[in-house]
Amino acid sequence: MAAMSSYQLGANARKQSRLIMTLFLFSVALIAAVIAALASVRMSGDSINQTEQIMVNWPLFGLVAAGVATVIVLTSVWKIVTMGGDGAKVAHALGATEINEITGDHLVTRYRNIVEEVALGASLQTPQIFIIENEPGINAFAAGSSPDNAAIAVTRGALTLLNRDELTAVVAHEFAHIRNLDMRLNLRVIGLIHGLMALYVLGRILMHSGGRGRKGGAQIALIGIALILLGLLGAFMGKIMQAAISRQREYLADADATRYTGDPIALAGALKKIGSLSQKGIKEPVHDELEEARHMMFSELSNKMSGLLSTHPPLVKRIQVLDPAFDPENNGWPVIETTEQNS
Repeated sequence: MAAMSSYQLGANARKQSRLIMTLFLFSVALIAAVIAALASVRMSGDSINQTEQIMVNWPLFGLVAAGVATVIVLTSVWKIVTMGGDGAKVAHALGATEINEITGDHLVTRYRNIVEEVALGASLQTPQIFIIENEPGINAFAAGSSPDNAAIAVTRGALTLLNRDELTAVVAHEFAHIRNLDMRLNLRVIGLIHGLMALYVLGRILMHSGGRGRKGGAQIALIGIALILLGLLGAFMGKIMQAAISRQREYLADADATRYTGDPIALAGALKKIGSLSQKGIKEPVHDELEEARHMMFSELSNKMSGLLSTHPPLVKRIQVLDPAFDPENNGWPVIETTEQNS
């Protein structure tokens, strides 16, 4: 029952992600059209009939719409290129330490073996392996725009508090993100949001230049104000849609992870331990860099974001998809054992 539910939810997540991205692109096109309309529409008075007509300069409309779209696209591409798609670079930037040598730490050895096993089972090449040291909480992330440059990182807390099956499930979840190219999708959304913010900057320039008494200055200032408002609104809506896409991709990665491992209860067990730590207040990240990458993490870093801006589905709901019998009110959260007991 749980596996079937996860499979269905994964399929639904794919559909929802496509719908949200389509709506986002439509919103960007609508913003370009509104700005073009403001630039090309004017009122024409008829002194004989004492009437006014709305006149549209269609060539100007097309020119402005194309210009706005060009600004968004070029700025978006620039942001995507500068952010890059190399998973190792992202992992290093987030404070993770690469594991590239044989170590005497049996937890790290277990982790390396699990990554290699899941890679083999998922028919993907083994990504670069990282650990986020000094993080007591349970978390993980995958980075990289393609399987060829991917990296996986887990916190020290995940190594010490998860048993082998649970850690395997978490790693499989991150492999699902790699296979589904979620990082590439997220890069594109971030790029679009950055492009919309460029409209805000352009609007400020036009608003100031239009207020200097030059001919047509009032209309230029009006366009500048519109760019500012629509740029901010578009970027905010983009953030909401980015969070919505992220929530759906988490469901999809959970569903795919259970298909890789055949063990939804193990993944549910890892999530239950995260809930247990949260009850004890162990959830906030030690590394500030991780806050900027909250959408990449296996679980929500804190409760600061909720509702429309939450990058992850509610924890209890994720668990119940995998383990429908779970009820935190009646069952309670699990007691977490120490490191050596889990090894």
